[in-house]
Amino acid sequence: MVEITNQKLNQALDHFEQMIEDLDSYREVLVARRTRYESEGRDPKTYQFVIALGLRRIDRLKSALEGETYDYLRDVLDSSGVLASVDEGRWI
Repeated sequence: MVEITNQKLNQALDHFEQMIEDLDSYREVLVARRTRYESEGRDPKTYQFVIALGLRRIDRLKSALEGETYDYLRDVLDSSGVLASVDEGRWI
């Protein structure tokens, strides 16, 4: 990837990467909560569906972000780097 010279685009990339990390972190919270509930002997009918649904939603969101959304972000970042090169009088 070319150098990203636009501060706002750098921030967008940082936020994107942080969002992926936060989703992974929340996934760990849900798995830990499920393990805790199991060890406490709670009735799975009271939590199993909600936790499973949350995990599926996290997986779907991450898949969307890491797929086409990431491709779009990369394209925007690449084009900003090309324009920065043009401004410097060089072409990639």
